[in-house]
Amino acid sequence: MLTLIITILSLIFQFFLPWWIIAPIAFSFCFWMARSGKQAFSSAFIAIFLLWIIMGLIHTIPNENILANRVGSMLKLPATSLNWLIVLLLSGIMGGLAAGISGLTGFLFKETIKKN
Repeated sequence: MLTLIITILSLIFQFFLPWWIIAPIAFSFCFWMARSGKQAFSSAFIAIFLLWIIMGLIHTIPNENILANRVGSMLKLPATSLNWLIVLLLSGIMGGLAAGISGLTGFLFKETIKKN
């Protein structure tokens, strides 16, 4: 449920706000709903990883991966036709890590408040 909420809200807000809106969304909903640190990190990571992978596919497939392949060549990846896939996975992992760490921070902040 937490994964679904983070995914839907991030999808909606990323249409008109910067990419880093994933951090406050993951922080606030993991603060409110997460029961453990593992759940907070994994829910936020999976939500944004899948969202960014799917959105990346939606944007890169119609243009035959031209931009993603160029980004791959700028990253000094080997000259193959699969650079777009590596770029897609890297962006999903980076977004997932940003959201996962933010979600974990939200959960740990809640635990700190409870103790005091």
